[in-house]
Amino acid sequence: MRRLTLVLACCVWPLAPGAAQQRALTLAEAIQLAVKADPSVVQAEGTSRTAGASVRSTWGEFLPRINSSASYGKTYSGLPSHVDPVTGQVISGSITSGSLSFGGNASIDIFTGFRRGADLSAARANVSDADASLADLRAQSALKTSNQFIQTLQSADLVRQQQDAIRRAEDKLAIANAKLATRAATIADSLGAVVDVARARAALLTQQRSLTEAEATLARLVGMDGRVSAVPDSSLFTITPISDTAALMGEALSRSPTVLRAEARVRAQRASVGIYRSAYWPAVTLSGNATLNGSSTDSYNLNSTRGFSFGVSWPLFNGFLRERNLVQANANLDAAVATAADTRHGIAASLTTQLAALGIAEQRIVLTAQSLDAARANARVQTERYRLGSIGIVELNQALDALSAAEQDAINARYEYLRAKAQIEAILGRKL
Repeated sequence: MRRLTLVLACCVWPLAPGAAQQRALTLAEAIQLAVKADPSVVQAEGTSRTAGASVRSTWGEFLPRINSSASYGKTYSGLPSHVDPVTGQVISGSITSGSLSFGGNASIDIFTGFRRGADLSAARANVSDADASLADLRAQSALKTSNQFIQTLQSADLVRQQQDAIRRAEDKLAIANAKLATRAATIADSLGAVVDVARARAALLTQQRSLTEAEATLARLVGMDGRVSAVPDSSLFTITPISDTAALMGEALSRSPTVLRAEARVRAQRASVGIYRSAYWPAVTLSGNATLNGSSTDSYNLNSTRGFSFGVSWPLFNGFLRERNLVQANANLDAAVATAADTRHGIAASLTTQLAALGIAEQRIVLTAQSLDAARANARVQTERYRLGSIGIVELNQALDALSAAEQDAINARYEYLRAKAQIEAILGRKL
């Protein structure tokens, strides 16, 4: 019996050591690095710069187009030599002549059927669209990183909670072994405690695997290799009171990056309608040119030639192509307007849902904290009662299982609140 007791007392497995972590980051640092490493954000930044360049090129349509040219050439002729009938001199048939020319021309569109104004409006709308898309993608990148950061913190807390459960299981095993040595309990208690320790350690291995996966995924999001651990910040778990939900809803419907992006596309499609309407108007162009020409035959004396032209073009009929393009542009505008309206409805529904989730999570934090305090007190009482022999190991197991469940509920409630808060911040495009 003593030998069996010794075996049961020594049946304690070592904790699996955690893998070495490459770096630890706060949430702000993780978001900053993730925005720089996110390919969609990098591409959106390039699109924003391109849209700004398009505005400058559209402004250039109001300015004249100026070109210049210069040329120099020689001409060789190989005619037979002949005698001048007047002077009797022999004239060589090989003649070389040179020519020199300078020129310049300029043209400007005086009237384009309001096309240039529509082009400028479309270019500005594209800039707004690109900027809103960039802000939206940055918010989505921050949301994805925040969720992964929260998952990493939650996995680390669950690992610590499971380690606490292992220590409680080991304490129970020690009590069972001590009671077995004094014949105050049967061997079934000790064997059951050994099984509980093994089960708790297996659960710890699962939690450690989840933590490794979470830290590896976080490392990828921030553009690193290996594992990156999340540094908890006390301010992260501060409850943010939201008193005026109506003002928050109004802000979301007017300033959310997703809404701004949809409204910019409406303006771009409306400008596109104006571009196609300009095809019904005439186009007026003024152009001028000047050239200087000289040749070797007159010692390269440059002769000046100047001119200008005033042109009007008006396509009267092009096989209903203008009508087809205009119908398509109006259809695209109607679709953009409907999409913008649906986007606002979606933002309102999402914000309403997340505000409710935030309030529920806040209440769950309070309730699970109360439940956890009660479960801890009950576990202490039941452990002492089992030590004194007033209850069996079944009642103690129930109390310890309830404590583990209460700890997990409290952890999950905290991180549900953080996830709902991160969703609201992504909708608004700013911190709460």
